[in-house]
Amino acid sequence: MPRHNFETPDDVSEPPLTPNTGGVTVGADLRRQRKQSGETDWRSFSSYLPDDLQKSFRAECIMSGIEVRQGLEQAVRTWLQTRKESRAEADAAFNESAR
Repeated sequence: MPRHNFETPDDVSEPPLTPNTGGVTVGADLRRQRKQSGETDWRSFSSYLPDDLQKSFRAECIMSGIEVRQGLEQAVRTWLQTRKESRAEADAAFNESAR
């Protein structure tokens, strides 16, 4: 006795199979484009963030329509610029007080 009794309707036609004549293109769109002259070299690095900060950051990047790496670049550049300006102000204040 068969384990299952499946009924197959005779009035359902199977669509015909069509051969793939275009060749295999898996991942063709994922290929990295050659770097144009003047573009930034990107390097990978790993770090950790608190879960809520990481989720908020990713969500903000998505809502802004940018890649996470672009958002990270903006954040790091802003942070570095702020630090540079703070050091310049501290140096100026120190030089003023030394006179």
